[in-house]
Amino acid sequence: MPGGAAEARYADEVAKAGPRKQAVGGEELRSRLIDAAVRVLARDGFAHASARAIAQEAGTVNGSIFYYFGSMDGLLAATATTLAERGIARIRDGLGGEEAHVEWPTRLSAVMRAEAEGEDGRAVMELFVGARTSPALAAEVRTAIDGAIEYATAEMQAVLGDSPITRLLPIPLIAELAAAAFLGIEVLAQNGRDMDLDRLATTLAAVVQLVKAGTTTRRRG
Repeated sequence: MPGGAAEARYADEVAKAGPRKQAVGGEELRSRLIDAAVRVLARDGFAHASARAIAQEAGTVNGSIFYYFGSMDGLLAATATTLAERGIARIRDGLGGEEAHVEWPTRLSAVMRAEAEGEDGRAVMELFVGARTSPALAAEVRTAIDGAIEYATAEMQAVLGDSPITRLLPIPLIAELAAAAFLGIEVLAQNGRDMDLDRLATTLAAVVQLVKAGTTTRRRG
């Protein structure tokens, strides 16, 4: 049987069976496939992120995708999860880790720039596109967004505390607005919008400081 036909039959069989248990060394190939998916998504876009393109990028055969993930949707969902986990970790570290609530004003512009220009950020935007037609991917994207908002909520709580603005706008809502703004900035920057991120970050920091100063003044009064 020609190699292409055998590979197609193998892929069909493992797709029906679903993802398999990890073999020895399987985790390394699984990670390679996810990293390859990120590169293909970022470079070529969702429309060109085929099983063949990703497998070739990872240096393996198409059947590996179906063996480890069950389907292309399974691979893309796993990619969304990985991007979310390392994205939150990268942003947390970039903003100052445990001291982010203090250091974020001087670090925010660099973080926004890195996320907009980085490979992971471009791949995330492509997964948003794909989520509109893939229920499995959409579910993972929603979970990733929930995780990002949960992180933003914790940071906003540390920054704003019991500021008067939190009585008008609850912190979870502020976190959702912040996450939406962050993603919006990425979209604009990736589509050629020339944005002064340093000025944006400085202005935002000044607004937060004014709000917090108002809280301090009211307490003293």
